[in-house]
Amino acid sequence: MPSAVRRQTTPKANSLMRYRYVTIIMFLLAVVLQTAAQALKDRYNRQRPVLIVYSENPPYEFENENGEPAGINVDVMKVVMEELGLSYSFAMKEPAEARSTFESGKADLILSDRRSFQTNSHFISENVINFKHISEDSIAEIHFIGRDRQLMDQLDDQYSRLKQSGGMADIQERWIHPERIHYDYTRWAFYIAAALLLAAICLYLLSRLVRKHVSRVTRNSTEVNEMISRALHMGDYDVMLYDLAKNRFTNQYGKILPEKGLTLEEYTQRILPDQREEFTQKMRSMMEGRERHFVLNKRWNQGTEEKPCYLDLQGHAICETNDDGRPAYVINAVNDVTHEVEVYHAARDIVHKYEAILSDPFVPMSFYDNNGTLIDHNDAMKNLLYGINDSLFKEIFKPQERKDQRFTRHLYYPEFGIDKYVECHIQPLYNAKGKIANYLVTTSSAK
Repeated sequence: MPSAVRRQTTPKANSLMRYRYVTIIMFLLAVVLQTAAQALKDRYNRQRPVLIVYSENPPYEFENENGEPAGINVDVMKVVMEELGLSYSFAMKEPAEARSTFESGKADLILSDRRSFQTNSHFISENVINFKHISEDSIAEIHFIGRDRQLMDQLDDQYSRLKQSGGMADIQERWIHPERIHYDYTRWAFYIAAALLLAAICLYLLSRLVRKHVSRVTRNSTEVNEMISRALHMGDYDVMLYDLAKNRFTNQYGKILPEKGLTLEEYTQRILPDQREEFTQKMRSMMEGRERHFVLNKRWNQGTEEKPCYLDLQGHAICETNDDGRPAYVINAVNDVTHEVEVYHAARDIVHKYEAILSDPFVPMSFYDNNGTLIDHNDAMKNLLYGINDSLFKEIFKPQERKDQRFTRHLYYPEFGIDKYVECHIQPLYNAKGKIANYLVTTSSAK
């Protein structure tokens, strides 16, 4: 059985090891680059697409004769979403209804004037998408506006790429000056030929680089082993090798498996029952040579049946063939994300808990971060403040105060006709590490 850290090997074994190392590094790099995009794709899919609301504003946003969304901004959103690989849908509404739909959380994005959304609960794109004439002397900047910071960062980045590539100018030209649009097939033929030539040159240079690298690996396998170990350690990856001939899973890097390894049947038996059939089918396809790679996302029991200890493993499985092209080994490069999954579920439970609390229609409540910045408040608090964006305890706020606080505030805003006293109760909320994460403020009329 090959070993990833053997110091003295034969030339043939060295050859197998160097190709295995290159393959592992390539897939680890692919995992890192795809993590951010995959997170968004998991969050927004066909069952839960990104919902974009807009109001009629031709030629930027409107419905065509078939009742379908159309316009410059609509085409921009379609291109950006498709480049990100996200599912999406549009909903055209009256301006007030569009804003209400977005603010209530029923929509993920809105195309609007940034001046209308200046609270901490909204994220506004850095890029200006278009402009809207408000009056003869006033022009508003139209931005992407949403609640998901990661989604907004990806939108900004992809929109910048669209502008730099000239795609934005093409969309505007197609709508504003359709008579100028023409197709230059000669230019595209030139681009395709140039791309093919460049690809050929790159492949040649890459093959030379690989040959030099393989030669260097053969001469000094010890240094390469140390480099691979550092790369795997930095990425927190474990590597397991399945030998088809010996029917054995063994550790190549890390200690997930028992020291003596496991058979395929033993390894599969430790996977969560609901996931075993899918894993079995994918392994069979790989062992029969019908697939070379598949994505691993499973829960695996490192303990025993009596005392299970499930790990959440994510990564990739790749097939390595022998000299005659038949599958010989299956390499599993996985990352233990058990802690991250637990943190995610705990955070989601907290969100659901406090969403339920904030939905109470009778008790005015506000939700603040650990610096005393307002995050959100329920309808009862909005009615109490009449729309004033005010921190009820900004004068007495003490960072990291761990005790409940009670005090009386005098709300005096003559311009709004408000002159009243309210009793406030500040309750700190803690995260899993026992640190203050947020503050919950409830109020009632002072007696």
